[in-house]
This record gives sequence, structure tokens and C-alpha cells, in this order.
Amino acid sequence: MLEHSFNVKLIRWYSTSIKRSFMLTEDTYSNWVILTADDGSFDYRIDEDEGRAKFGELILCPPGMTLYRKAVGSLSFLFIEFSWCDNEGRVIQPGPDVPFGKISFHRIDRYSSTFACIRELSDSNIHEQFAYKQHLLMDILYVYAAETRDKTFHITTTDPIIRTAVLHIQKHAYEPLSLMLLAEQASLSQSQFSRRFQAAMGVTPIVYLTAIRMRKASHLLLNTELTLEEIAQLCGYQNGFYLSRVFSNTYSLSPSVFRKTYRI
Repeated sequence: MLEHSFNVKLIRWYSTSIKRSFMLTEDTYSNWVILTADDGSFDYRIDEDEGRAKFGELILCPPGMTLYRKAVGSLSFLFIEFSWCDNEGRVIQPGPDVPFGKISFHRIDRYSSTFACIRELSDSNIHEQFAYKQHLLMDILYVYAAETRDKTFHITTTDPIIRTAVLHIQKHAYEPLSLMLLAEQASLSQSQFSRRFQAAMGVTPIVYLTAIRMRKASHLLLNTELTLEEIAQLCGYQNGFYLSRVFSNTYSLSPSVFRKTYRI
């Protein structure tokens, strides 16, 4: 569904200032629901999917499923209820490729830009600027659709061992990770794991991990004032020297030249 054009119909829109808790700790909806934090974080559970969500992550809950949520400290959030529609505006059920549960945005700059517009509407009700709110909802979904087309993050393999490994890499990409650890978790030798991973994903596990880390490093270089040492720590590298070497090999530019050349 997200791989193709789609339409949505906005039903409810509710954004809050800082609160200490949700009015309801659980609810079941007849339509699709988005719940995302603006400031703070919250714990959630949908079926067997559970965890904690913060800014840059949204919870997508299908109709008929119960969404459990609990604020972690003070929290402001956005709640949207909507339905999927065809080109004639008739409500439809999307295909099985539409995910549910927590969705993390890797292009946090793009997501932040949309959310800045959302904050401007925090005091308005569903009827005020309805068309603009529907546009922002579509924009959030299109940002995610664009990211799912990025093969760096899109899992296409049906190999259960490699799917588990890929999910582990995505979840822990910015922590210390080694080929030895990944192979041990898969109960394979390092060479067996590497061959199987490359056959399934088209790249080696190290190249895959590096692509995720470099994407974050490039974003931080262009959108923050952090030092190279600070960026290295946030991207899973021991120091700025090692990050600089990997970055230069990836982009054929040093981090400092990359920042100077492409920063707006």
C-alpha cells in the first residue's frame, strides 16, 4: 500500500500541551490511529509489539486492535484517527505491507519539518484548517513511504535468520556491534553468516551496518553543531578518528569537507 499512491480521510486530530498521563491507558478504535510524542516519551503495546516511543517515532495502530499506552514522565503528543480511501473517497482496507506498531523515521530532519507545522495547530479543533491537517497527515505517511523504498532499511528477505539479524542491526546500529556477535546469535560461523547475509540482502553485514551509521553521521554533520567526537559516540564508533576514516571511505570526502560543502 505504501509503495503506491494512496489517499486518506482524516477523522480525528488531537494535539496536547504537556500532560502527566493519558486520559485512557487503553482503547480500541474502529479506524487507523497514529500516536506520536512531541516532547517526552511513552510506553505502548499493540498485540505482541511493545516498547517505548519518543519524538521521531510514531505508533500506527490498525482498526480493531487495542492500543495500550502509558506516559513516561511529562508528555505532549499528537493523536490522529484516519481511514484509507481509494481515489473515489471510498474507505478501503490497505494491503498486508502496511506495517503497524512503532515506526522510526531515519530522516528526522524531514519529519521535524512537518512536525513544526503540526505544532502551529496545537490549539485548533478538528474543523479548523481541516484541509491543511489532512495534508500534514498525508505528508507524514509519504515521508514514511519514501523511507520504506530505501533498501538500506527495507527488509526484503524471507530468510528468518537474516531477518532477525537485520532487525537486530537496525535496533542496535549505534551500539558496539561485531560480526562475531551477529554470527553467534545466528548460530553460524562468521564466514557462513556473512555469505548467507550477502545472499539475502545483497551486501555484507558490515556494509549494511556502515550504511545505517553513515546516514546518521551525515545528518548530524549537516544539521547540528556537534563535534566529530560527539557524532562518533552517537553513531557507534569509538572515536572521531575512526569515524572520519570510515566516512571518508564511504563518501570520498572527509567529514569536515562534507559539512562545509553541503551544509545550507
